[in-house]
Amino acid sequence: MTKEDYFYEAFQGMERLGPGSRESTEKALAFFPRKSQPVRILDVGCGVGTHTFLLASHFPKADITAIDSHSPYIQTLNQSAAARGISDRVHGLEMSMFDMTFEKESFDLIWSEGAIYIIGFERGLKEWKRFLKPGGFQICSEISWLKDDPSRESLDFWQSAYPQIGTIAENLRRIEDAGYISEGHFVCPVSDWTKEYYAPLQKNLDRIRNLYPDQPDALGAAAMLQSEIDLYLRHKDDYSYVFYAMSRK
Repeated sequence: MTKEDYFYEAFQGMERLGPGSRESTEKALAFFPRKSQPVRILDVGCGVGTHTFLLASHFPKADITAIDSHSPYIQTLNQSAAARGISDRVHGLEMSMFDMTFEKESFDLIWSEGAIYIIGFERGLKEWKRFLKPGGFQICSEISWLKDDPSRESLDFWQSAYPQIGTIAENLRRIEDAGYISEGHFVCPVSDWTKEYYAPLQKNLDRIRNLYPDQPDALGAAAMLQSEIDLYLRHKDDYSYVFYAMSRK
């Protein structure tokens, strides 16, 4: 197996593939006002569908398209939708967020939880806006600085991993510059990282080390993810995911 294969194995069986929680998802959903109306929703970077199915439960008349570039995740999502009896309104598609082929002004809500960083916050705001109907909402969570003077260790890590990281104030300006009206935001709590994400991930990393003690690629993937966990535990006041809700002007 390749290092990428071991990386995916590190997330095997996990409901959430990044920091988050049911409580944070539902809090962010409250920004969107049309819960009882027929709406079209696009979930970008859906993973195995954990938050996709929360969207489906809170918006019973919604038609939801969920996309991810990793085929096994989409297969899992579609199988879960079939088992729940909602395949008629929840559709998983293998598709890259860099090359979405939907018609303009197709969706009332674009949702992206813990994934917009892949394309970049500013680029995602600008490029995805064309798929929103006028007055439509985009709600996403984005890694953000919580202070203007984070630790040197955090700065070095994120300048290497994601140079576009900004403060909340900077991201709110980016939202306005991209042609949206900010509808609210909030910081995800520490438990979204530690309890909901890092605790199950740590168990998987320990399992990988035990299963592949002589495989450099496996140990390398585990070490990379372990360094991310350890950094956050040392500097959790420096950064977090922040949910941003905005409407298209």
